[in-house]
Amino acid sequence: MNKYITLVFIALCMKTAVSAQCPIAPLTLNSQAQVDAFPTNYPGCTDMLVLLTVTGNSITNLDGLNGIQTTANSLILRDNPQLASLSGLSNLTSIAVELKIENNDLLTSLSGLDNLTWLGGHLSIEGNAQLATLDGIGPIPSLGSYLNISFNPVLTDVTALSSLTEVGPNYINGFLAINNNNSLPAINGLDLISETGSYFFLGSNPVMTTINGLNGLSIVNGDFEIAGNPMLNNLNAFAGLTTIDGNFNVDNNPALTDLDEFVNMSSVTGNLTIASNASLSDCAAQGICDYVAGPGNSVISSNAVGCNTVGQVAVACALLPVELTYFGGKPEGNGVMLNWITASEQDNAWFEVEFKGLHDPHFQTIGKKTGNGTSAVENKYTFFHAKPAKGLNYYRLRQVDFDGHSEYSDILSVYIDSDIEPDIFPNPTRGPIIVKGSATTRSARITDLAGKEILTKDLTESSLVDLSDQPNGVYLLEIQADGRRLVKRVVKN
Repeated sequence: MNKYITLVFIALCMKTAVSAQCPIAPLTLNSQAQVDAFPTNYPGCTDMLVLLTVTGNSITNLDGLNGIQTTANSLILRDNPQLASLSGLSNLTSIAVELKIENNDLLTSLSGLDNLTWLGGHLSIEGNAQLATLDGIGPIPSLGSYLNISFNPVLTDVTALSSLTEVGPNYINGFLAINNNNSLPAINGLDLISETGSYFFLGSNPVMTTINGLNGLSIVNGDFEIAGNPMLNNLNAFAGLTTIDGNFNVDNNPALTDLDEFVNMSSVTGNLTIASNASLSDCAAQGICDYVAGPGNSVISSNAVGCNTVGQVAVACALLPVELTYFGGKPEGNGVMLNWITASEQDNAWFEVEFKGLHDPHFQTIGKKTGNGTSAVENKYTFFHAKPAKGLNYYRLRQVDFDGHSEYSDILSVYIDSDIEPDIFPNPTRGPIIVKGSATTRSARITDLAGKEILTKDLTESSLVDLSDQPNGVYLLEIQADGRRLVKRVVKN
C-alpha cells in the first residue's frame, strides 16, 4: 500500500510539473502574437519565477497573461504605444521585486491591476502620455525600495496609492519621487506613509498648488527636496516631519510665502538650503530656527525680504540682536572687497571678519570692524582682504555683543578666477554632453536620483560624456576639477 501511495504521489507531482510550465529564464514578449502564445508555450503557468518584460509596437492587450497570479521577480511594461488596457493582469496578486509601467502612450488608468495586493520592491510609473489617474491598482500596503511617479503629462490624481504606509525605509537606495507631472494639481492621499528611504523629491510639477497628502510623513532617511514647482503656494503636508537624515532643500518655488509647516522638524543631518523662492518672506518656523541656531551649514538666498539671508532668518527667529540685511563681496584688484549692511543694531560691540580657503579645515579671523552699539538706522561696513586664494574663498562675520555673546552670519563665497570653472552643454540633452573647462585634471561621475552610479569618465583626454544608452530622465553630473567638486543636474529627453 505504501508503495502504491508513493507511486501515486510521484505521478501527481509529474503531472503538476508538466501542467505548470513557467519560463526558467528572463522572458521578453515583443509582439501581440508572443503575448497571445504565452498560455500555449507555458501551459498552466500561474507563478512566475523570472523577470517578465512586455515591450512592442504591436501589443494591444495582455489577455494572454491572464493566468499569472504571482511573480517572484519583476514585471516591466515599457514602450507599448498601442497598449490601452491592463485587464489581462486581473488575476495578478503579488510581485516580489518591481513593477514598472513606463512609456505606454494609450493607457488612461491602471485598471486591470485591481487584485494586486503586494509589491515587495519598487513601483515606477513614468512617461505614460495619456495616464490621467492611477485608479485600478490594488491596495498595496508598502514598497520595499522606491516609488517613482514622473513625466506623466495628464496625470491628475494619485489617490489610488492611499494604502501605502512606507516606501523603502530600510533600503539604502529607496526614495519617493514625484516630478514632471504637468497636470497634477495636488498629492491627495499617501497620508499613511510615515517613512521613506534615502531620498524624497517633489519637483517640476508646473500646476501643483498644494500637497494635501503625505500628512503622515515624519522621517526621510536621506535628502529632502522641494524644487521647481512654480504654483506651489504651501507645504501644508509636512507639519509632522521630524527627521531628515540628509540635506534639506527648498529651491525655486516662486509662489511659496512661508515655511510654517516645519515647526516640528528637529533633526537635519546635512546642509539646509532655502533659495530662489521669490515670494518666500517667512522662514521662522521652529525647525528652521533650531537649525540656523546650530552648527549646520545654511544657505539662504534670493528669497523675499525676511528670508533672504541667514541673518534675516536669525532675526525673525529672535536669534540675532543685529539685523544684517546684506553681506556681499567681489574681486577688486588683487583682493576681495567685502560689504555688509545692518538695518538695526543692539549692543553691537564689533564684527570679526573670518576667512577660509577651499581646502582649509577651519575659518580664521583676518580683521575686525567696530560696531555701532545700539542703532535703529542703516549702517554700512566694508573690509578689504588683500590676499585671497585662487578659486573659491569663503567668508563669514562673527558679530559680538558688549556682553561677549556672539553669532555668525551666513557664509559668503567669492571666486577668484583660475580658468578652470567647468560648464556643460547641451542641457537638456538627447545623449552626448560636452564638459567645458580648462582644468589640468578632470573627471566626471553620473548618478541617477537614487544615487546609483551610472558611469564614470576621465575627462583629461576627452570632454564628451555620453548618456545615449541611458533612459530619459534626470541625472546628477559630478565634476571633479583640480580639487574642486561641482554637481549639476542633467535632463535627458
